[in-house]
Amino acid sequence: MKTMKKLWLGIIVVIVVVVGFFFLRNRIAAKSNQPQSTIVEVKRGNIEVKVLSTGTIQPYTRVEVRSPVNGRIDKIEADEGDIVKNGDILAWISSEDRIALLDAARSALESAQKSKDEASIKEARTAYEIADRAYKPVPLTNSISGEVINRSGEPGQNVTTQTVLFVISDRLVASVQVDEADIGKITLGQEAKIVLDAFPDEPVQAKVTKISREAIVVSDVVVYEVMVEPLKVPARWASGMTANVEFFVVRKPNVLVLPSSAIKERNDRKFALVLTSDQAEPRKVETGATDGKMIEVISGLQEGDQVMLTSDQNQTGQRDDAGRTMRRMMRGFR
Repeated sequence: MKTMKKLWLGIIVVIVVVVGFFFLRNRIAAKSNQPQSTIVEVKRGNIEVKVLSTGTIQPYTRVEVRSPVNGRIDKIEADEGDIVKNGDILAWISSEDRIALLDAARSALESAQKSKDEASIKEARTAYEIADRAYKPVPLTNSISGEVINRSGEPGQNVTTQTVLFVISDRLVASVQVDEADIGKITLGQEAKIVLDAFPDEPVQAKVTKISREAIVVSDVVVYEVMVEPLKVPARWASGMTANVEFFVVRKPNVLVLPSSAIKERNDRKFALVLTSDQAEPRKVETGATDGKMIEVISGLQEGDQVMLTSDQNQTGQRDDAGRTMRRMMRGFR
């Protein structure tokens, strides 16, 4: 008899557990079928739409200064990093004729000094001084104002008219290649930001100063050369450094913003579900720029307004429930 009671008691416990399990599962499923919603607040923020590109730092104008004559460097007047002006003397070069004449006069003076004949020494020294005054070194002058970014000559070095002794840059800029899909968004004078790989924590404000009208093909992609000039060139910049440029297509600071998904559309009009007294009511809004995630609110909402952000679930039945809920909220919205 006791065994039968224990058996029935066990069966009842199992039934209660099973019924409780299915009851809880159905409650959870019913709750998950409801449209999920989040409350967001209208805040002030920045809307920025950018085009990104990579290139190198290079001179806007690059001038190579070569020796004016075949000969030898007598003296260097400028070094890398020096700021020079148009017409400044960068070096002095002795021509081959001057070298030959002075070498002959020097040799005669050395011979006279060996002979220890005072008259001969005086005559040879006078001849050397006359030759030195008559054939002066040729000045190597600069043709633009800018910075010496390269110096490759040393005193005593033989040079020709093809020898590049100095490279002068008027100013450094970022030269980048912009895809043809984005080039229509780039305009002269447009704001930009330059960040170098060498100095990633030192962004520099800049502007677009030149847009090429001729395309080039790089890896089967049509691109256009764009020059971006910093408002102030940092002292540590050097030609050839890798530059990452952000072009600001849209830049709206301190405007009212919402997540883009908070804005709904019906009958070609946009609205948001605003919470008032614990109820959601549709309110017509006018929107502006968007970066894909956030959208500018021009009118219809104020800072601090709470807006319902409803996300539909993946299942068809859940989408239908969310749609019905939305339609109920929209009744009376014209």
